Amino acid sequence: MSSRWSDLVKVFASFVLLAISNYFRYPLYQRGNPQLRVFLPNFYMKIIKPTHEQPPHTVAFNVSMEMTRNDVKNYLEKIYKIPVVGVRIHIAQGEFKKSNKGYVIKDDDSKIAYVDLV
Repeated sequence: MSSRWSDLVKVFASFVLLAISNYFRYPLYQRGNPQLRVFLPNFYMKIIKPTHEQPPHTVAFNVSMEMTRNDVKNYLEKIYKIPVVGVRIHIAQGEFKKSNKGYVIKDDDSKIAYVDLV
């Protein structure tokens, strides 16, 4: 599983680097031409190591709480051109901790998307 995991991380990192390199390629400004407008999504996706054993074609992402499963699928297919078979969403509850002064502190909840690739 570890070799498969490292291969998936390398593939995703190469997609991110490709997207970043294309993002910083601006055409030269010429007077009279419209300015280049770049619209970036307000979402984030971070690849994480799954806590439980997953099939070899499944990748886990920590995503923004506002993202739906359709947003995750469209994000990967449209921006990175990765074919996606299915998306499962899980909201992980934040961890409870007790402080030295006796009150309880709760970490923020996080949304985890398990993406099934082709």
